[in-house]
Amino acid sequence: MSSIKGAFVLLLMLLPVLCASFLCHNNRAINQIGALQNTADDNDETSFSKSLTQRIAEVQESESLFVSGLQKRVNKIVEADKLDTIMSSRDAKNNIIVDLPVVTLDALLPNQRLTGSTTDPTFCNLLRTLGLGGSFVMTSVNNKQRKIRRFGVVAKIELVDVDANSDSKSSFCPTSVTFCIVGSKRRCEILGPKEKMKCRIGRWRRSYDPDGEESRLGFGLETFVDSAREVQNFDNTLISTSESSDTQWTNSRVRIIDDEEEDANVSAEVVAKATQIIPLIEQWLTLASDQTTYDNIDVVARTRRKTGQPGLTVNAAALLKRVQRELGPRPPPDRPTSLALYGSALLNPLPALGVATELRGAVLEAEGAEAKLSILERGLIKSINNLDGTRPLNM
Repeated sequence: MSSIKGAFVLLLMLLPVLCASFLCHNNRAINQIGALQNTADDNDETSFSKSLTQRIAEVQESESLFVSGLQKRVNKIVEADKLDTIMSSRDAKNNIIVDLPVVTLDALLPNQRLTGSTTDPTFCNLLRTLGLGGSFVMTSVNNKQRKIRRFGVVAKIELVDVDANSDSKSSFCPTSVTFCIVGSKRRCEILGPKEKMKCRIGRWRRSYDPDGEESRLGFGLETFVDSAREVQNFDNTLISTSESSDTQWTNSRVRIIDDEEEDANVSAEVVAKATQIIPLIEQWLTLASDQTTYDNIDVVARTRRKTGQPGLTVNAAALLKRVQRELGPRPPPDRPTSLALYGSALLNPLPALGVATELRGAVLEAEGAEAKLSILERGLIKSINNLDGTRPLNM
């Protein structure tokens, strides 16, 4: 029932746009029919009749394609709703295990929004195929080890606006995609052996470009950071290892991580540490939101208009207010894991402000709430020292 309800609500949201597009297309068809009628005097009646019949058939085909496209959108919404249900259901071993495509793109955190556009053919096709409401795992590279992080977030496609090759009637060929990808509240771990784990995932590499000129998204085996612990209750028999084209994605097996479960048994000392961090977050927010902070040219900020000159290319106050709205209310100290994720997303907003070291990947990898809080605390202190002019940040 929830799948049908979700599909129906989103269908209502889509109908005005889709109907307007369809009516506009049909209006053009009607105008073309009128043009045919105006030239009827210069053509014989048989030729005009054939042209009119052909155009009517094209209009009917267009209507059929419109209905078919609408049905496909509804089906994708239903599939996304079913996946949400699966990601909330535990198996007999009390795990939440799902199979999803994995893409190495950004250390996205829960509730962060990554927006942009792409002409990468494989990424375009992935976004178009998964569709509105579709999900995949987004992870990142551990630059120190030059390996892929096992920990990421289930990313949800909130907007996908596709420009297609209009010359292709047999297949839909997206040439560019505008997107908005949201980090869901579900963090996850990509499962596999403790050491020397390799998994077929997506990553931008120059080797995937036939001309070798630019990095392109392709799917192939990548090496992951070794795990500090054994993975329990894991059956890897369903992970695909088949050889496929590097433009074709396959699923990897992931375990959904429950923040509430991780915070269920935290000690009083961890809660106290979280309580002490809140004033640091508030102090940082005050400094980072104040445009006069950046009049001090010693304050390091990647978004400066020009190196060694005051002012930024972004409105810091407006950016951080928007990020706060997207992240939602600040978690209380008795939810230290959620607080650490919230604080890290604030220090490393999207789009970037560039006044703090990158914390997000390390926080995702850190074992337990206390370790996550420690990373956040160090990042806050370094960034505050940078913003108040005490010690410029070493980026």
